[in-house]
Formats: sequence, C-alpha cells, structure tokens
Amino acid sequence: MRRLIAGGLALVTGCASAGQPPGGPEDHAPPQVVSVSPDSGQTNVKAKVVEFRFDEVVSDRPSGATSLDQIFLISPRNGPPDVSWHRRRIDVRPKNGFRPNTAYRVTMLPGLADLRSNVKRDARTVVFSTGASFPAFTIPGRVFDWAAQRPAPGAYIEAVSRADTSVVYLAASDTAGDFDVGPLPAGTYTVRALLDVNSNRVLDRNEKWDTTTVALVDTRPVIELDAIERDSTPAVFETVTVIDSVTLRLTFDKPLDPAIPLQPALIRIQRADSSRIEVARLQWQTVFDREKAARDSAHRADSIAALPKPAAPAAAAPAPARPPIATVTPGGQRPAPPPPKPRAPPPERGIVVTIAPPARFAPTESYRVTAVGLRNLVGHSKEITRAFTVPKPPPPRPAPKPPADSAKRPPAAAPGKPPR
Repeated sequence: MRRLIAGGLALVTGCASAGQPPGGPEDHAPPQVVSVSPDSGQTNVKAKVVEFRFDEVVSDRPSGATSLDQIFLISPRNGPPDVSWHRRRIDVRPKNGFRPNTAYRVTMLPGLADLRSNVKRDARTVVFSTGASFPAFTIPGRVFDWAAQRPAPGAYIEAVSRADTSVVYLAASDTAGDFDVGPLPAGTYTVRALLDVNSNRVLDRNEKWDTTTVALVDTRPVIELDAIERDSTPAVFETVTVIDSVTLRLTFDKPLDPAIPLQPALIRIQRADSSRIEVARLQWQTVFDREKAARDSAHRADSIAALPKPAAPAAAAPAPARPPIATVTPGGQRPAPPPPKPRAPPPERGIVVTIAPPARFAPTESYRVTAVGLRNLVGHSKEITRAFTVPKPPPPRPAPKPPADSAKRPPAAAPGKPPR
C-alpha cells in the first residue's frame, strides 16, 4: 500500500512539473469591450439598462476613481448613474430610468481595469434613442487649462438648457481636450467645463472652470472653454516692489480680468505726508518685461557696433555646401505638431506702475499705494491699500585693481651673489 501511494505521488509531481506555470503567461493587455447593447444609432429602444461586455473579468475598482459609477456618464442626466458589476459585464442605467422619446449618450470613461490592474486608457460611447429619431445638434468644443496654456483632458462638461434647467447634458474631454455634447435639440444652453480633481462632479473650492452661453439655431458653433480658478473674493496685494526710482511692481494674490483698461486712475500713490504722486503709466507685467528685453537687446547691439572692427582676414576658399538637415525622425515620420493653445494668453497677476517726472521714489522714504477697480476674473473688486518703504541703494562696488604689468622686468641681482 505504501509503495502504491508513493508511486501515485511521484506521478502527480511529474505531471505538474511538465506543464505551464499556474495561470498561464502573464497578461499585460487591458480589458477590451466585446459588445455594447443596445447598439449605437438604434432608435425606439426599450431596454432598461446598457450592457458593456468584456473579453475578461474586470475589476469593480477602477483606476483613478473610488467606484465604477464615477467612470460612466449618462447624458442627459436623470439622477446619478446606477452601475452594477457582473464580472465580465457591467450594466448601466440612470437612477430614475431612461425617459421616453429621448436621445441618450452613455460613455464609459478611461480607467476600467482587469484583475491584474491593466487599465483601459480609451473611452467607449454608445448613442441611442428611446424615441423614433435623434435631435439635429451637438455642441463641439475644446477645454484648455488657461494658466498652463495647454489642453485639459478629462474635463467634466455640462450643457444646461435655458428653457428647462432640469435638463443637463454631459460629456468629458479626451486627451486633446476635445468634447462633443449631445445630441440635443435647438435652443440656448449654458455650457460649463470643470477640471474635476476629486471626480465628484461638483465645483469645489480651488477647482478650475469656465462657462459660456451657446445658442443653437441652424448651426453648431465650436466653442473654447478656458478653465482657471475663479474665486469670488476680490484680489488683494501680494507684493509691492520698487524696481527703480520711478517704477513700481504690484503683484496680486489671484489673476486679474484681462479686459481691464489699464489707466493711471486705477492706482493712487501718496507720500508719508499724504501728498499725491502723479501716475503716468500702467502696464501688464509681461508687456513691461517684453519692452525691457527689447531695450536691453538694442543697447547690447549698439555697444557691439561701437567697438572697433578688426581687420578683415584674407579671403578663404568657400566651404563646400552641406546638404540640408532632415526634419524627420529616425523612423521616417515627421515630428508631431505642437499642442494647441488657447486663443487668449494667460491672465496676469502683475502690474507695473510708472510715476510722472519730476517725482522720484526717495531711498528709505515710506509711501502708500492704493488700487481701485481692479476686477478679478468674475468681475469683483474692492479698494485695497498697502504701505511700502523704498530700500537703501546697494553700496558702490570697489573699483577693480589694474592688472599687473607683465612687461616690467624684475630688478637684477647684486654682483657676486647668486640669484635666489
């Protein structure tokens, strides 16, 4: 009996070692959608749910979200999405069910993962109607991170009907910041883009957003939304810096409305005895920096032109022409074009003030600067004031020592004594 058991164990051990390791080869591919029901483009749909079927078991914990319902959008919105997981299938429906005679767009956003944490990076969308037809319009556009001057992927888009504010259409921007809301009927809509950091689909403090109004009559305009933090609190001084005896730099704790016409009346400067100093000019910080760089470049060019020109060298034989450098990558493809940028430059937080001559800022003297009417990005402003003191000028640098005369010879050694 013992010999039979030992032989059986040896046979089992030998068979196991000859096969593949448990689980087969390692899987690095994300889950793929096998089918979606109902089909995209279908009308008169009576289904209660939208079924997404996959080629493998998927995880109920997506990447970058706390639950599956955060990676599904149902447009138009009819309550939060109700998402149920069934291993290789996910069912999606609005909490309050699909409305009759309504066109729907259901989107699965990037983030779904399999059991080996391979994440699906692209979205999947199905469009169908519970009625006999589809509305004629959509609202296409692009979202930018305005301050960063680059497209904003994954932005949460809402289009609210002005005729019925309870009807809200949803979309999300792709990796290029592009989106398309709809299908939806003609009308006027308020469209908002939100860079939803915590994926709760609610505008929270310090999150970036933008909004615009779109009227759909006979065309579908392409819109641009420039998302940035838009705090309702008015801007206040962050720093006051004396650049020179007639120039003052003011920076603020938040961006200012770029549509503000910069006029001297916006800034008031007073001495310690309350007497006024006339303001001659206001400039945005970037404009001042650009003009200063141009002046410095022209000064350097003039300095170089004033130097004596060396004698022209003897003419040399012309070098053989070199072939042009190719502008293609080693793989034979041209480099990708730069990413698009928003039409408007980023809003500024700095203003440079120039006072009118003959007034000058005196070292160690104190002054007070007041700003009136400097609106933030949502149009709010208040009068703000800040005291500042002009710093002492730096001490002059000591004059450089003249170089030693290398042509001067050392004194000769005394006769009869060897040099040391």
